[in-house]
Amino acid sequence: MDNIFSDISINEWYLFVFFFLSIVLMIFLSELAQKNNIWQNHINRKIIHIAVGIAISLTPYIFTSRLKPCLLALIFFTINLISYKNNRLNSFHLIGRDSYGTIFFPLSYLLLAGLFWDYSNHITASFLILAIADPFASIIGSNNNKNKSYNVLEDKKSLVGSAAMFLCSAIILSLLSQLIFSDLSTDFKLIAILTTSLAITIAEGLSYKGSDNLTIPIIAFLFIELFNHLNKINFVSEFLFIITLIVLSLFTFYTKKHLSISGFIGASLMAALLFGFGGYSYTYPIAVFFITSTILSFIKKQNTEIKKSNRTIIQVYANGGIALSICILNYFFSHSLMYPCFLATVAAANSDTWGTEIGKKSNKNPIDILSGNTVREGVSGGITLYGNIGSIIGSISIGIIGYYFLTDIKIISLIIISGFISSIFDSILGSSVQARYISPDGLIITEKYKKSYYLYTGSKQVNNDIVNLYCTISGPLIFLIIHSII
Repeated sequence: MDNIFSDISINEWYLFVFFFLSIVLMIFLSELAQKNNIWQNHINRKIIHIAVGIAISLTPYIFTSRLKPCLLALIFFTINLISYKNNRLNSFHLIGRDSYGTIFFPLSYLLLAGLFWDYSNHITASFLILAIADPFASIIGSNNNKNKSYNVLEDKKSLVGSAAMFLCSAIILSLLSQLIFSDLSTDFKLIAILTTSLAITIAEGLSYKGSDNLTIPIIAFLFIELFNHLNKINFVSEFLFIITLIVLSLFTFYTKKHLSISGFIGASLMAALLFGFGGYSYTYPIAVFFITSTILSFIKKQNTEIKKSNRTIIQVYANGGIALSICILNYFFSHSLMYPCFLATVAAANSDTWGTEIGKKSNKNPIDILSGNTVREGVSGGITLYGNIGSIIGSISIGIIGYYFLTDIKIISLIIISGFISSIFDSILGSSVQARYISPDGLIITEKYKKSYYLYTGSKQVNNDIVNLYCTISGPLIFLIIHSII
C-alpha cells in the first residue's frame, strides 16, 4: 500500500486517472439515478456541481503543473459539448430550461488555470465560491415561494437567492482572507471582501443559460487580484473615489435612458476593472468613446425624433469587451504592443460609431458598400461621404487621446489607420454576413427581424452586436499586421 501512494505522489498521471474515473463514475451514477427516478435532475446537477467544484478548487495544490488538470477540463468540456448537441447525458442537461452550464464549467477552469496557474489561492477561492455559494443561492431562492424576483436578462433571479449568494461568498472570502488578502489592512480587507462579494452576486444576477458557471469564477478571480494590486500600488482611496464618481455618472446615463439596467451594471463592472488594472491611460479612451457616442446620438435630421439608445450589457461589451480583455491581459502579461492594441480596438469602435451617427446627417441615401445599390438610412452595410468623414474623425479622436499617454507619432498613426479600416470592415460584414431582412413587397430592408419579413442577406445568427464585436477584434489585428509590415 505504501508503494502505491509513493507512486501516486511521484507520478501525477495516477492522479489524472483517479480524477477522470471519479468524474465518470459520478456521471454514470447520475444517469442511473435519472433512469430510475431516484431524484430530480436538478439534484444530480447540484451534487456533481458541488463535488467537482470542490475537487478542482484543490487542484493547484495537488498537481505541480497545469497540464494534467487542464487536459481533464478539456476532455470533459468536449464530452459535455458533444452530449449536449446529441441529447445525451440527460441527467444534467435536461433541467426544464435551456442551459449551457455544464459546458461553461470546464471552460472557466480552462481559462483560469490555463492562463493563471501561478495564482493558486485565487483559483481555489474562485471555484469554492462557484461550488458552494452558487448552488446554495439556488436552493435558498427556489425554496422560498414568497420570494420577490427580478429579471435583468433572460433568466429570472430571486432577491433572497441573490442575498444568499452575497452572504455565502462573503463568508468563503472571509475564511480564506489570510490566503487571498494577506497583505491588506483590516479595514481594506473588509472592503475587498464586500466589494468582491457584490461583484460576484452581480455576475450571478446577470447570468443566463448557465453562464454563471463562467462569469462567477472569472469575476471572483479578477476582483481578488484587483484589490491585491490596488494595495500594492497604494491606490485604494483614489480608486474608490474615482469609481464612485464613474458609477454615479453611469447611473445618470441610466436615468436618461441611454443605458438599460443591464448596460449600467455591465458598464460599472467594466469601469472598475479598467481603471483598477489599467489606470487613467485605459479609462480615458473608453470614456471618450462612450461620452461622444452618446452625444452623437442626439444628432438628428430635420423632422426626425431623437431616440434613446438604452444600450444593454451585450451592446456595451460588444463595443468594449475586447478593450477590457486587452487591459487585463496587459496587466498579467505586459507587452509594449498591448496598449497600442487597446487603442486600436477603441479607435475601431469609435470610428464605426461616429461613422454611423454622422452619416445620418447626409442628405443622400447610403449606398451598399459591396453592391453599390442605394439603401435606406440605417441599413447595415450602407455608407455615405459624411459617414466616412465621421469614421476618420472618430478614429483620430482616439489617436489624440492615446498620444497623451503614448507619444510615438508612428504608432498613433497606425492606430488611427487601423481604426478607420476596421469601420470599413464593419460595413463589409454588415453588407455580407449580417442578417438583413426584406419586406414581402421588397421595398423595405432592415436588420431587425419582423415576423412577416424574409431573410435578405447574411445569417440569422449574425446581428449588429456580433458585427460590432468583429469590428473591435479587427482593430488590434489590423494594427499588428500593419506594424509587422512597416
